[in-house]
Amino acid sequence: DLPMMTAHGTFIINGVERVIVPQLARSFGIFFTENELKGKRFFGAKIIPARGAWIEIEAGSENDLSVRIDRKRKFPVTSLLRVLGARYDSDLLSLFSANAQEKHWIEAAIAADPAKELEDSYVEIHKRLRDGDLATAANAKEYIDSIFNEERYDLSRVGRYRFNSRFNKSLSESELMRKTLSLDDLVTVVKNVIALENDPNAMEDNIDHLGSRRVRYVGEMLQSRLRVGLTHMKR
Repeated sequence: DLPMMTAHGTFIINGVERVIVPQLARSFGIFFTENELKGKRFFGAKIIPARGAWIEIEAGSENDLSVRIDRKRKFPVTSLLRVLGARYDSDLLSLFSANAQEKHWIEAAIAADPAKELEDSYVEIHKRLRDGDLATAANAKEYIDSIFNEERYDLSRVGRYRFNSRFNKSLSESELMRKTLSLDDLVTVVKNVIALENDPNAMEDNIDHLGSRRVRYVGEMLQSRLRVGLTHMKR
């Protein structure tokens, strides 16, 4: 049901005239964060899509790199890299082999990762996201792949523009239409987290800066509510 709309764009709800107000919200894209633990700073990154799971990458005290999906339990970043295309240890090391510090961090992540094969990575991630559900490699793969498909994950044009301009990547029309995350995107984020860890003068992003915020207009908010309703109908 849509409420009655007046000629000047307000809605009549239970006999009362209401108006939808634009919101100032955190922008889609990527933010680098900082956490303090036992007097030491550790950097991380949050990838925030318009629709879909938040991905948070965190550096740890043992020179390890971990990931959280939708604020669930964390797991080694190497498992997510495997799922996105770097299947073998040799593939992982070749992605970071140009820089000795990066290679050191990835070697530590591989050592901490209980999964050594692609199928194991799917099962390990499934365990962290849906603890209690028994997972075979096949249904774990189906579930995790669905998290990153275009129907459920959309970085949005704004998010892709902010992501690509941050890392001096292509801003072509075809690139801005790319909704999902690739292996190259994740490798870029991991490299930047490691660079922040190795820079004593590094600073986290200021979330309150207006450059990190955007206005959510009426159409976008209506669209998101309609999407929820249509998704329920589809089910």
